[in-house]
Amino acid sequence: MEPNPYRAAWADWLPTALPLLAQTPPAYADALRAMPQPPRGAARAATPSGPLRLALLSSSGAYDRARHAPFAASSLIGDATHRVLPTDIPADEIALAQEHYDHTAALADLETILPRAALREAGVTLTDHLVTWSGYCLDWPTFIEQTIPQMVARVRADGANAALLVPV
Repeated sequence: MEPNPYRAAWADWLPTALPLLAQTPPAYADALRAMPQPPRGAARAATPSGPLRLALLSSSGAYDRARHAPFAASSLIGDATHRVLPTDIPADEIALAQEHYDHTAALADLETILPRAALREAGVTLTDHLVTWSGYCLDWPTFIEQTIPQMVARVRADGANAALLVPV
């Protein structure tokens, strides 16, 4: 396997960032100022063929409280993993583990972070699964190399021909 220059740059950055992130309050601006940025590829947008089948993805940190471990919300570098939930999971079975946003609105109405009913009311067919992750993630190499391909594989396995990303 070829060495990843971005992963190496990130690994060089991390030891200087951790003390800044561990401060109370965290010195995010100082830590992130020097964080290396991943190379950007050309993004492709395509018009879905056939009837729309939409995958819903959210950075809300939502998880199935009965089946999943919570995201590592208190980690200094966040959590690079994802969770797959049934699209029809009842709202009372969903919990949130992401410390970098106020959960008040999301807990009052999960449609703000997982707009399932609104999409269905608009006539959209959703895939069988929701995909979520914690929006606070500084382990970009792992997120890019492992998590995103896993999420894409789940979306493809569900037969999606479009996706809606709900950033939180």
